[in-house]
Amino acid sequence: MPDRPNATRIPPAGRSSGSHPAPVDVVGLGLNAMDYIAVVPHFPVPGRKTGIADIRLEPGGQVATALTVCARMGLRTRYIGSVGSDELGRIQIDSLKQEGIDTAHVRIVGRTASQLAFILIEEGIGERTILWHRDERLTFPPGELSRRTIGSGRLLHLDGRDSEAALRSAQWAREDGIPIVIDIDKVYDKTTTELLALVDYLIAAEEFASEFTGFESPEDAALALAERFPQAAAGITLGRAGAVFVLDGKAERSNAWNVEVRDTTGAGDVFHGAFIFGLLQGWDIRRTIRFAHATAAMKCRMLGARTGIPNLAEVEAFMKTGREREN
Repeated sequence: MPDRPNATRIPPAGRSSGSHPAPVDVVGLGLNAMDYIAVVPHFPVPGRKTGIADIRLEPGGQVATALTVCARMGLRTRYIGSVGSDELGRIQIDSLKQEGIDTAHVRIVGRTASQLAFILIEEGIGERTILWHRDERLTFPPGELSRRTIGSGRLLHLDGRDSEAALRSAQWAREDGIPIVIDIDKVYDKTTTELLALVDYLIAAEEFASEFTGFESPEDAALALAERFPQAAAGITLGRAGAVFVLDGKAERSNAWNVEVRDTTGAGDVFHGAFIFGLLQGWDIRRTIRFAHATAAMKCRMLGARTGIPNLAEVEAFMKTGREREN
């Protein structure tokens, strides 16, 4: 695996045996959500009414969306997470099954509402404002994890939200030589730092990186993350401004792609899913980052976290004709 300190070889695809879960390419543990998306002409003014141009209900969530990208690219995927025992939970599970994602390890929490978000999209701009709610009972208990299930993938993807379960999963994966990618956007509790010390690819949201390191400059923040967690390849996603990764000891900018943006919801999640696909193809990390940018850009052309996710052939065609942004 290129450009990563102490590189861990990605295990080859295997075969199921006995009572072990069938092998997959990616196991993901983390968030899913149902998003109520409302397109408005402008951000609402307090005390006034604002009409809605379009409204819809779409599935999302960091890890669930990243796995959807992997599935559409042809990878075998397994999702571990929690939903409530409501209609939204049923819709979420059905959405994952329709993508071919293994949902056998999804936990349904009785008498609990699934995670949901209300997302306002400014028409013609595409940037979103998110209001969300998650019941703490949806937190995945570490005692319900199976080491065999975590070890059934060639790669483990986390977001850190189910903090104790994420930490235990990462410890097992590390011991078993399974690479770990994390999409981190918040310090959830005291285990976050311990978790980051176990991952192989630390790809953070800009706000998290700034708050965690104390540096406003993405380049400085990325270098600080790389110094603190030298076992990992460190990067920061920056939306329209692309990303910064520490490569060969230097902070290196990469460009997003030019598209007509309708909705940025889930773009970072899609970036992570496409990044994982590139890793599992054995691509050079710069090629992987460029591919992830292109995939995320294509998603932004449609409403919803997952609606616009392309397949591999579509991304390859887009990269031949599209243009990268100049940062």
